[in-house]
Amino acid sequence: MNRTLAAAALAVLVLACGRKEPPAPSATAPPAAVAAAPPVRLLVPEKVRFTPRIEATGLLKAREASQLAFPIAGTLRSVPVRRGQLVAEGTPLALLDADVIRAAVAQAEASLAAARAQGRLAQDAYERSLRLRAQESISESQAVQAEAQRDLAQAQARASEAALRQAQVNLEKHTLKAPFAGVVTRVPDGTGIAVAAGQVVVAVEANRLLVLDTTLTQDDAAPLRVGQPVEVVVAETGARAAGAVIRLVLPSVDPGTGRVPVEVAVPNADGRLLPHAFARATFPSGAERDAWKVPVAALLQREGAVAVWVAGPDGLAHALPVKLLDQAAGDALVSAGPGGWPAGVRVVAAPPLGIVEGAPLAGAAP
Repeated sequence: MNRTLAAAALAVLVLACGRKEPPAPSATAPPAAVAAAPPVRLLVPEKVRFTPRIEATGLLKAREASQLAFPIAGTLRSVPVRRGQLVAEGTPLALLDADVIRAAVAQAEASLAAARAQGRLAQDAYERSLRLRAQESISESQAVQAEAQRDLAQAQARASEAALRQAQVNLEKHTLKAPFAGVVTRVPDGTGIAVAAGQVVVAVEANRLLVLDTTLTQDDAAPLRVGQPVEVVVAETGARAAGAVIRLVLPSVDPGTGRVPVEVAVPNADGRLLPHAFARATFPSGAERDAWKVPVAALLQREGAVAVWVAGPDGLAHALPVKLLDQAAGDALVSAGPGGWPAGVRVVAAPPLGIVEGAPLAGAAP
């Protein structure tokens, strides 16, 4: 037992003598290398002139559009137009069977002719009675009777004229006519069908002058005036309207949206713009002013406002508050405040991931 313990102690002593301790760190050894900040591209923003604009989207609609119906019931006899056809004002669009009413018109014309003939006879008898009464060849009562017969005949003629006019109006009700020049957008599927009074049969739209309906905020709508030019573009086709102007700025706020309804008159003589298409309107808003062009990638949202990452004279990252005026194709136009762009401040074109306020920027030393 004692021999075993002695052997174990000897083995531990040998191992302890053979192990080497690591050298202590030198006081003059260099510190661990710190990861270098990623290089960034800095640029001076380009100063440009900017005309403020307001953009809004809306629906193009025909200035005049009518769904036409007969005021009376009847049988559809013919439809002399087709869908998509351009028609002039007053063009017949649909006709009901009017044989019965035409007969009524003919009867009223005959009755009027007879009444007028009776009126001429009564007028002649009255004039003769006046001459005879002057010669005292007839009594006073006979002269009065002749006058009354003349008046009765004239009244009957007027009644016949009214009856004829009523029959003619009823005949006109059997024909639907275009109330304005436009394009036919709806026609019946066939003829010979029964049509109820008030049933829509034909529809017409005046597509040569359209109206763009849109809304703006109260601030954006305040400077607008009727007659101001507006740029209107249909994004889907790229078609542009020439001569579009503000038609109406409603002096009221839509209770549903809290925005001001605005209408734009859009000429469409060549028919390239289609009713019921969505379009974008660009409104003028204020005088031309200075702006600075910066990369869109440099922008950030901060506390509900817009800022841009910049490198100041101290070589550190800073968020500079700006107002975004416009952006397109990777560039943004911003306003840097009344004093313009700060001297010596450059934009971080592509801010690195994780950039924070006060971070050092490689290549932007003070």
